[in-house]
Amino acid sequence: MIKNCIVCEQPIHPKRLEILPKTKTCVECSSSEKKAGVTVMQGTGDHTYVETIIMEASEYRKYMEAEHKVTQLFESDPDMKSDIATNEDGVDESLDANGFHEIDAIDE
Repeated sequence: MIKNCIVCEQPIHPKRLEILPKTKTCVECSSSEKKAGVTVMQGTGDHTYVETIIMEASEYRKYMEAEHKVTQLFESDPDMKSDIATNEDGVDESLDANGFHEIDAIDE
């Protein structure tokens, strides 16, 4: 079955239709960005695991900018790492639900 893109009216690739049967646009006209992933180590001691966080490319750029700023802060003041608040189990309580520190350092 050939289906045309609602934007450019060109045929949508059959593999795209196979994967996304309800799609109405071709790849070129799609509004979705590329995805990016960040691996994050969770847990402590013998109970550590690696999780992959998938995000839009624009979110990834912001994440990398914030990570770069934090890295610069740690490099300028090595004692800052010991200032991160942890509870009696050694768990960092300043993390959000996704395991990220809330960072207000992003300037747009």
